Amino acid sequence: MRCYDCEMKHNRTMEASATCSVCSAGLCGEHAIEGYAEEKAQWSLGNPAVVRLNGRRIFCETCAPDYLELTPTTRRAASLAG
Repeated sequence: MRCYDCEMKHNRTMEASATCSVCSAGLCGEHAIEGYAEEKAQWSLGNPAVVRLNGRRIFCETCAPDYLELTPTTRRAASLAG
C-alpha cells in the first residue's frame, strides 16, 4: 500500500506504514497524525465529560481536525494549526 497524501499532494511514491482510523487511507510516517479518540459521557445532569478511549489512533490530515482536538501534545499539531 502507498501513502495517499504523498501521491496526491506531492506526486511522489512512499510506502504506507499506517492507515487512517476514519477513512482507511494509507499513510507514511510524514502524513500520519497520532492521537486518541474521545467519547462524550454524561454522568450527571448538566455535567458532561469527555472520556479518552483506550489505545492510540492514527489519522490523516483530512480527518484529524474533525476527530481530534489539536493540542500541543498531539503529534504535528503545530504544523496543521499554521
